[in-house]
Amino acid sequence: GGDGASEGRVPLGRSTRYRCTPRLLRRERGRSSSSPSASAARGMSLLLAPLQCSYSPSASRRDAEGRVGVIVVGAGWAGMAAADTLARSNVSFLVLESTNRTGGRTHSVPFGDPRVWSGVVERGANWVQGVGGGAAGSSRSAPRAPVENPVHALARQHGLRMRRIWGSGDGNMSGYDAVYTSDGDAHGDPGGEIRRWANTALDCLNATAVAASDDMSVRDGLRACGWRPRSEVEWAVDWAMSGEDANGELARHQSLRSFLPDEGYTWWGPHDDFVIDQHPRGFARLIDAMVQDVIPPGDSRILLNAEVVKVRYGCEGVTVTTRDGRVLSAEQVISTLPLGVLQRRHASLFDPPLPAPQREVLESRGISMGNLTHVVVQFPRVWWDDGMLKWLSANHGSNQSRGEFSLWHNLNHASLLPGSQTLLTFLGDPQSSLYEGMADADVRAALMRRLRAQHPRTRIPDPLSFFISRHGYDPNTHGAYSFFEPGWRDKYFATLTRPLAARCGAAQGGEEVVRVRLAGEAMCDDLSGYTHGGYQSGREAAAAYLHGAGKGPDPRDHDELSLCNW
Repeated sequence: GGDGASEGRVPLGRSTRYRCTPRLLRRERGRSSSSPSASAARGMSLLLAPLQCSYSPSASRRDAEGRVGVIVVGAGWAGMAAADTLARSNVSFLVLESTNRTGGRTHSVPFGDPRVWSGVVERGANWVQGVGGGAAGSSRSAPRAPVENPVHALARQHGLRMRRIWGSGDGNMSGYDAVYTSDGDAHGDPGGEIRRWANTALDCLNATAVAASDDMSVRDGLRACGWRPRSEVEWAVDWAMSGEDANGELARHQSLRSFLPDEGYTWWGPHDDFVIDQHPRGFARLIDAMVQDVIPPGDSRILLNAEVVKVRYGCEGVTVTTRDGRVLSAEQVISTLPLGVLQRRHASLFDPPLPAPQREVLESRGISMGNLTHVVVQFPRVWWDDGMLKWLSANHGSNQSRGEFSLWHNLNHASLLPGSQTLLTFLGDPQSSLYEGMADADVRAALMRRLRAQHPRTRIPDPLSFFISRHGYDPNTHGAYSFFEPGWRDKYFATLTRPLAARCGAAQGGEEVVRVRLAGEAMCDDLSGYTHGGYQSGREAAAAYLHGAGKGPDPRDHDELSLCNW
């Protein structure tokens, strides 16, 4: 953060204005730096040093009519990244958030029996994905900057506790320590032959997906690459490597061209970092850290429990109405509502309605919300092989039940949360929708039946604590994150993300004036489905507003401001 921000806190509830001046530093290539955003120039790199910020009264000062420059809808990664960008440019803004917290789909929850261990687990985003060094900054086929995943740069800067998961960008089925047979034998793939076969198929997908037709599914691509699982063990591996583990959707429902190759892993590295931070906010504390020097805790510009029900836009500006009857006005709106919310509510939300081509893409062109359900269970003792980090378990019935509690992460592992005596598993659809619709007690009972069937020779005690996420039933999300079905065309993104504009002047037949910008992970073409996609989309929407207002550069001239459609 800026030095000026550390001199004192502004009283909560009082409006403040922040004056921030960036400083440019140079460093020689190859030397260490805390900044992830380096642009190469004649053997040197330009770095943005921490902003120097000072406070002055009347922060988001409104105009004479009480209007702010921008209303941001949603306080997740996209919304708060947009707000952070606006705040650093002295733009008046408000953030309207329907829940009682910031963070969006990045949200930790208390978990555990204190007699054994208690802490927090993540109910949403759980990884920083695409780390370890990639092509960014060193290849003409990748952006010049940033050279590091920006969310990972924040995590390093603020000491977020994480554990490296090697080779995640390539699937890396060899990362699973064992594959259990359906009768509990840990040697279902004793020499790793099945996992190596799966890795070979994934390598083939990476090499061939770019030339695939728009109508090919991930399942089509796997078959073309020779992956045709038949046994129960092979189907267990299939569930983990073919997409269900990635975003909760069946391989036959996913567009191959949109699945691989993955830009984030290509640009920034093939590994993931699994978040195990035990701050009460967990992963979401990075959002607090990102904005802390320009949007302090309790800032009056962040309005919680403010669900937006109407966005009216025209030549005079935009008015936003909340469910509790507040009416707020702005020059523009940046909406970061999740795709699932937009798909269900756009007709009642926007006035005038979305243009017909935009509605068609949103409703019927093959972009959807997938679901990936977290299930966490704590036991009074460790009954599993505690030396394993993660494993797969086959189920009776071959492919019919392959995704039903098949993938297990040992959170008690020495490198994660030792002493927690906790396991983590995931469900994808159709199991996600089935189990999220059940009561906790019923899900817990089904999980224990499955675990005991997977390990028939082990006495497994009843659990002490249990948690299941329910993204699909959450009215603020209607799913975990976006994915693309076969038939999706990349060209649809231009229509989907087109700003909403009013035609003004010459009796309303004149120029178009942008009033609403759509942001969020689903609106970030090259990085959709990821936390860093939400972050980047929010930054880019705010940068577009600043450019249009004459307060910032043209984002198209800067890779770091145009990654979503690089």
